[in-house]
Amino acid sequence: MLGRGCCRLWGESNYTCQRCDSSNFCNCSSMNLVTIPRVLEKVSRLNLSYNFITHIKETDLTKHIKLKVLMLQSNEIQSIDDQAFKSNVVLEYLDLSNNSLIQLSPAWFLHLSKLQHLDLSGNKYRNLGPGRLFSHLESLRWLKVGNAFLSNLKKDDFEGISHLDDFILLGNKLESYEDRSFSSFQNVSHATMNLHDPFQKNQTLAQRIIWDLAPATTHVELRDLEYLSSSDTQLFSLPNNSSVKKYTFRNSSLSDSTIYVLLKNGRNSGISELVAENCAFSGRGEWHKVKNMTCESLISLTIRHISIKQFYLFFDLSFLHGLISHVRTARLTNLNLFMMPCGVSKSFQRLEYLDLRENLLTDLMMKEMVCENSWSSLTYLILRKNKLHSLKKISPILSNITHLMHLDLSQNTLSDVDFCVWSKTLQFLNLSGSQLSTISQCIPPNIEVLDLSNNNIRTFTTHLPSLRELNVSNNKLMYLPGGGYLPNVKILMISGNNLISMSSDEITTFDKLTTLDAGKNHYICSCEFLTYINKYLTHSIQLLNWPENYICDSPLVVKRMIVKNTKRSFFDCHTTLSVTLSCVALCLPIAIVGLLCYKYHGIWYIQMTWAWLQAKRKPKKVRNNNIFYDAFVSYSEMDSEWVENFLLRELENTHPPLILCLHKRDFIPGKWIIDNIIESIEKSRKTLFVLSQHFVQSEWCKYELDYSHFRLFDENNDTAILVLLEPIPKETIPQRFCKLRKLMNTKTYLEWPEDEVEQQIFWFNLKVALKGEENIRGHQ
Repeated sequence: MLGRGCCRLWGESNYTCQRCDSSNFCNCSSMNLVTIPRVLEKVSRLNLSYNFITHIKETDLTKHIKLKVLMLQSNEIQSIDDQAFKSNVVLEYLDLSNNSLIQLSPAWFLHLSKLQHLDLSGNKYRNLGPGRLFSHLESLRWLKVGNAFLSNLKKDDFEGISHLDDFILLGNKLESYEDRSFSSFQNVSHATMNLHDPFQKNQTLAQRIIWDLAPATTHVELRDLEYLSSSDTQLFSLPNNSSVKKYTFRNSSLSDSTIYVLLKNGRNSGISELVAENCAFSGRGEWHKVKNMTCESLISLTIRHISIKQFYLFFDLSFLHGLISHVRTARLTNLNLFMMPCGVSKSFQRLEYLDLRENLLTDLMMKEMVCENSWSSLTYLILRKNKLHSLKKISPILSNITHLMHLDLSQNTLSDVDFCVWSKTLQFLNLSGSQLSTISQCIPPNIEVLDLSNNNIRTFTTHLPSLRELNVSNNKLMYLPGGGYLPNVKILMISGNNLISMSSDEITTFDKLTTLDAGKNHYICSCEFLTYINKYLTHSIQLLNWPENYICDSPLVVKRMIVKNTKRSFFDCHTTLSVTLSCVALCLPIAIVGLLCYKYHGIWYIQMTWAWLQAKRKPKKVRNNNIFYDAFVSYSEMDSEWVENFLLRELENTHPPLILCLHKRDFIPGKWIIDNIIESIEKSRKTLFVLSQHFVQSEWCKYELDYSHFRLFDENNDTAILVLLEPIPKETIPQRFCKLRKLMNTKTYLEWPEDEVEQQIFWFNLKVALKGEENIRGHQ
């Protein structure tokens, strides 16, 4: 109580409920409110149930002119202002049940002409107010009134109500009833009444209520009756102008005398349907007085979840023959029924529909039930959730039902068999949830609709040429059933199996397929599968539960993605082409680099760089102390005649002689050429370049020139001497001889003259250059 009181104090503040969604539905239930909160003005549905609201003021709902649904049940409402709903003229649903209303006022509903659903049950009022409470509710179609305190009903209480789909009256404590209180009712589809005390203490009062309602309703439902006696022999009888076609007893306790009175008075009342549900029967089946009675109007009988305490005393039911011989529909479910005697089965001469689900029927008892000439007109039989085990035993028994078309054996524990015998008329068969792993030849060949869902079937290879609809959902199939076995199937349901793919080849074998449910499988979302299902399959047939139930299971990158939204990359879908393109992309740069290296002599640069690095690592002092030559001569092989006949003879025969290094004479055989070049240049004080058109065409000359240039700039060692045998225009020098261009622009070079006198000057200057003197005469 302390916690509840604290919630009230907290709720007394001007609270705003913000629990609203985009559809203008505000769910303010269970928020400990004691007043109507502020919500969206445009709210259309408002749930204020399970709070502590005690009063509804005139101004609480004035702003909510679009309100259509108002739920105020399970509060503590004690009073409502007369004009509280005056602004809610479009209100269609109002629930004021389970509150504390003591007085009801017609003013509440004065402006609610569009109200269709009204629940006033579970309050504390003893009557329905001063009268004409519902006179302005011209659109009302559902009404529930009454409580544990309602004691009387007056003639004008329901004035203004003519048509209702459902009318529920809770009058267990009703003490007085004014005749013709329901006179305004013209058409009530379903009238439900809880009249415990009237039926137990004042059966005349109960009878008057039923008689007043009988002309206006087609269905009377009586609830919470207990141990009725037969003191009033007119009980359950109906007036001549009665419209009642259906009687329902729910949550009631019945006796032998009650059943007798009901059968006796109901057989001539035109009742066509009788229902007893969630009831207890305390009798012994002593209804012998009805042995010769017939009830031609009764065509539907429903008995569901009935407890019979002394069922073992029901030793003879033959007297029921006249009462059930015209029944066409019987639902005898959840009764712990283990057998129906052959005589009773034969009494159902016109029975077309029989539902025996959730009982205790066994293979052995079925033979007693389906005896000769029993259920001769039966076309629809439901044996779901019984204790049946052997199709081999059951099928021959049921084949005796000559007109049987629809058979439901689902949710039994059936064993696998190779051969069964069925009626040739059977067209619909349900074997779902029966723990079957194979079906072999146990399917009727003429079957049109087959349900094998929720089993353990791994393969389906049964030829069924007449089959139009097949349900094999929730099995262990890895492939679609072969379309060749099912040439006329139009509807195929195979969801919840182990399918990994679907292809055009598989689907096209089903020539007449129009509807397919293949969701909740383990699809490998390959490119072919995604393309087929998204671009073709969804446009050719109807896919049930698409796209939400079609999920990728692999590969990992798309796992748990919806098939419709899954995209694979170009490389995933074209593997061969992707590998080819990758190889091309890898090899093409290599080829381009190779071509560039070949064209621009990149290998030379690499080799030279490596040689330079090795040479650079040598200590400088070591290189300087290891001089053997005065000059290394770099020349083209095409100029070797001049070098050998003029240069070599002139310089090495001078006094003192100059020692020259020539590659033909001084290179060490077997040694790498580049190493020979570098080592010879390093052992020479100078490097003499004999320049000509042949020189600039030689790769080795270029290398020797590059290394000499390296010594010039990297070691600050001016060792290069240029001798020009013939004029070389700069524009004819190849681009790769960029260093030669630089040297010719920065260094003095000697030109070989044709005149012999000038040749003497040439040799003199060359010897001076080689000996290291600076006064060089020549021209730049």
